[in-house]
Amino acid sequence: MNDVIMDIAKIYMRWHDEKQDFGVEDTLRREEIHTIQAIGDNEGINITELAGVFSVTKPTISARIRKLASAGLVEKRSGFGNNKEVLLFLTEKGWAAHTNHEEKHHKLFEVFEQHFGDDAEYFLDSFMHDLNRFSLFLSDVKQRREEF
Repeated sequence: MNDVIMDIAKIYMRWHDEKQDFGVEDTLRREEIHTIQAIGDNEGINITELAGVFSVTKPTISARIRKLASAGLVEKRSGFGNNKEVLLFLTEKGWAAHTNHEEKHHKLFEVFEQHFGDDAEYFLDSFMHDLNRFSLFLSDVKQRREEF
């Protein structure tokens, strides 16, 4: 069991760290394209709210936004009636990356369906449920590690 979990973790981490092409000039890391996705799905979101979406600090999300803004993917605007608040929007280039990201997810699910057939959606839901339960188990074990 440990070997399977470690193999999955290694594959995931390599995939997680790998930059990908989303049809814009710059290749993007997973956290960057998912930030673009979150902004596109919640136009006008502010830094504090976006940090909450990813459970990261405001400085962490601010650094990510600075990078995406300098790449021309995200636009920062002052809040309505509050110049200190920064609201986030996608540029045309950002929307292109957003759309291409969604297309990649659709293609990924098509491949998933080829492997798992008609039960693909049920399998994925069940797997994610069980994976979440396993994650909670591991968190509990980590907190109680002195017992083992």
